[in-house]
Amino acid sequence: MALFDDLSKKAAKFTETAIDKTKELAGTAELKLKKKNLETDLDEAFATFGKYYYQLLKDEDSVNEEEAEMKMKIEDLKASIEDVEKQIEEVKNRNEG
Repeated sequence: MALFDDLSKKAAKFTETAIDKTKELAGTAELKLKKKNLETDLDEAFATFGKYYYQLLKDEDSVNEEEAEMKMKIEDLKASIEDVEKQIEEVKNRNEG
C-alpha cells in the first residue's frame, strides 16, 4: 500500500508540475502573440508614414540623392507590378479563348 501511496504522490506532483509548465507556456505564447501583433501594427505605421512621405516627394524634385534613389525604386517597383498585372491578364485571356 505504501508503494501505491508513493506512486500517487509522485503522479500528483508530476501532474501539478505539468499544469504549471502548461500555464507558463500558454502565458509565454500569449505574450509572443501580443508582441507579434504590436510589431505588425508598427510595420503598418511605418508603411503609412512612408506612403505619406512618398506622396509629399512624388511631384517634387528630391532634396538629396538618398531620397531620389528611394523614389526611383518605388517607381520601378510600381512599373514592374503593372507589367506583371498585364502579363496575368494576357495569360487569363489566352486561357479563356
